[in-house]
Amino acid sequence: MNASTRRLAAASAVVALAACAYPAARGVPAHAAPPPPNAAATPDAMALEVGRLVNEHRVRIGCRALLWDSAAARAAQAHTDDMVRRGYFDHESPEGQNVGNRLHAAGGTWRGVAENIASGQRTAQGVVQSWLDSPGHRHNIENCTYTRQGVGHRANVWTHVFYNVGL
Repeated sequence: MNASTRRLAAASAVVALAACAYPAARGVPAHAAPPPPNAAATPDAMALEVGRLVNEHRVRIGCRALLWDSAAARAAQAHTDDMVRRGYFDHESPEGQNVGNRLHAAGGTWRGVAENIASGQRTAQGVVQSWLDSPGHRHNIENCTYTRQGVGHRANVWTHVFYNVGL
């Protein structure tokens, strides 16, 4: 393998990762758009495996396992589907909707909410390890104040929503 082929292989192996968290003070506008009607009602096996692996890690470090939450799963899957369908990769949709907006529209009431997104990982183990290797993503996973989770997955694009219930 020559140097140029190695550089191309290394560049191809790069994966995109992003993490964000919103404190309780961050409000949810009343105009938050609902998830698209094609958002999966049932998570795929890889999404469920991400949830299991994250809980395994959380318990190992002394946090409680997160409860699987249908509102978080709907919000995560809708965001994943939207990013794949429209070809963007960001915590905000082109219209400016964020994880708090999406969770609210999906029926979640939260005090604190966070989201990890990733693109390019082919397995649940791969995406969880990528997130654990990144300080911002690891912080979301290891934040013991979060109590609920949902994961979306399609075409090697991943969204993981974390939150704690609020009023």
